[in-house]
Amino acid sequence: MIEPIDVLKINANRPTLDGNNIDITDVRLFRALRFAWEKCMGRGANVMAYMSGRTFGKSLNLKTIDEMIEFAKNYKIGIITVVNKNPLQIRVDECMTCSGLPNMEKPLCYFEGGFIVGCLEGIVNKKVKINETHCIGLGDDFCQFEVSTYPLYIFK
Repeated sequence: MIEPIDVLKINANRPTLDGNNIDITDVRLFRALRFAWEKCMGRGANVMAYMSGRTFGKSLNLKTIDEMIEFAKNYKIGIITVVNKNPLQIRVDECMTCSGLPNMEKPLCYFEGGFIVGCLEGIVNKKVKINETHCIGLGDDFCQFEVSTYPLYIFK
């Protein structure tokens, strides 16, 4: 397992989002904290990252997928692209969690997956399920999620 302090030394490899003159300490610090949580909580850190992303995404009250894409780019979460509509597949380039990291033989983008779920649940008013099918942490060149929805049931 990668040590949290070592993450601070790895180039984030985000040429579009970071550019040459933007301080990327926030991304490196996020990553260091993310790996520290995993060291302390094991797999529970993945749940925490996912639920944090979901709660954050839902709190934004975005109205469209385009707003989600723009927010993610502006706040350097990643470059989100809808690559297929049926089934819905969402690609994240320059992912905040793992862009530039070595192959770790496991998916890493629990925060981004939760963020997408939270945003989409607010946009479509349905429960959303997500599965990460590609990840830089698995040795892929990008991160990608397959998304499915099901109706919200309100019990009285």
